[in-house]
Amino acid sequence: GHSQLKTGHPVRSAIHKQLNGRLVLRWVTTWESLLLYVLFVRQRFCLQAMI
Repeated sequence: GHSQLKTGHPVRSAIHKQLNGRLVLRWVTTWESLLLYVLFVRQRFCLQAMI
């Protein structure tokens, strides 16, 4: 289980950390773009509703 991973190669753990960082970064950028898109759509919708 986890004990084997901890006692494994330091290089492997470093690569694992790097991969995790990339995954988190990708997820954050995707979430941000999604949030911006939703806000943009809501703004346009509100503007159309006002007219």
